[in-house]
Amino acid sequence: MTMLLVSLAATFWPLVSPLAAPLLAWAALAVLWSGVRRQQRWQTIAFVAAGAVMLLWAFGRGVPLDLERTLGQNQPILSMLAGITLLRLLNAPLSDEEPELPRGFGTYLQSLFGVHLFGAVINISAVILMADRLSREAPLRLNQAELLSRSFTAVAFYSPFIGGVALALAYTPGSNPLLLLAFGGPVAMAALGLLVWYGRSGRVDDIDNFRGYPVHYESLWLPLVLGTAVLTAYATTTGYTVLTLITVLAPLVGGGALLLRGGFAGTRAALVDYVSLRLPQMGGELALFLGAGVLGAGLVAVFASTGGWVPFDRIGAWNGSLILVGCILTSLACIHPIVLLSVMVPLLPAIEHDASFVAVMFAMAWGLGCAVNPMSGINLVLSSRYGASNWALGRANLPFSLTLLPVAVASLYLYEWLFGLVG
Repeated sequence: MTMLLVSLAATFWPLVSPLAAPLLAWAALAVLWSGVRRQQRWQTIAFVAAGAVMLLWAFGRGVPLDLERTLGQNQPILSMLAGITLLRLLNAPLSDEEPELPRGFGTYLQSLFGVHLFGAVINISAVILMADRLSREAPLRLNQAELLSRSFTAVAFYSPFIGGVALALAYTPGSNPLLLLAFGGPVAMAALGLLVWYGRSGRVDDIDNFRGYPVHYESLWLPLVLGTAVLTAYATTTGYTVLTLITVLAPLVGGGALLLRGGFAGTRAALVDYVSLRLPQMGGELALFLGAGVLGAGLVAVFASTGGWVPFDRIGAWNGSLILVGCILTSLACIHPIVLLSVMVPLLPAIEHDASFVAVMFAMAWGLGCAVNPMSGINLVLSSRYGASNWALGRANLPFSLTLLPVAVASLYLYEWLFGLVG
């Protein structure tokens, strides 16, 4: 909580040390370390160890150590995720009097669009809310876990409220989130259409008995208000990134809604719940993004010491498509898409590129890769909390990502054709 507050203060008050919020983030990770899933702990240790070795090697070759980049490169994304987590308090807790879950294709559709629409703003909290309800009456089935994983990862093609997309925008200064929406949105719509076809064509096991979550679409007012506020602020202000605007506006919108709903007493109780229960569930995100930040800092230092070698001169649709294929292949080998981004970002200053195109490419790589990666956050959550095999989910989602790959590639070529990129 203090990390979020300090990060907000630093946005408007330059006197705040740029290391203050990152140090608080690392302190939070230390407190929550024992609760981080074992697989993620080893992944983070590998990231930090590899980054530290590269930093030491580069330091020995005369590259100075950038402590702010090493400790805090991805910390603003964690502040954004902490702010969005506040919105989860506005969902009513489960009631013992709730009726039995409905079944069938219609409920499948409700669940599909519900987790996607809510996930586009409140992130993985939407999956947790739905999976908590689905698993109350019986353990989560594989077909339910597949739907949650696929419909949620499709959000990563366009929504700046998702960590991967926020990372893509943060790593590409000058990129336009509206272009990300324009080119990533159709890929997400194709993903949803594919999932609808899966349900109609019998590719979802026992669709007639599919237990789904009865989504109340009147609850969409909050995501709509926040999304509208962010886009309006982006269009009417200068000097603030979308990531910064989300970090500032999510607590304001969420806090205002809490006050309207429960008054000061209700808001105080909700904030106690936020600090003591909701934020501690961010241990996995803290581990992933802080560890990847050290890895990225190490890669930046190594490339700085090698005289600016790059694998290609410019990024266009052809090599962008190869990067998407590479992300799927490395994700199958349990290498998180964040590693690919961390490798690419240090190269960008020496490569001719369009910032918005690279952001679109990064977002698509994140969405395609996380669906098939057994070590992605969504698949690990469904495994550790609800008993679905993250390995089975990764394998089952491979046809889904491979079917969307040509759509994503076509979107990259369309961007190149419209804006005159040279591949």
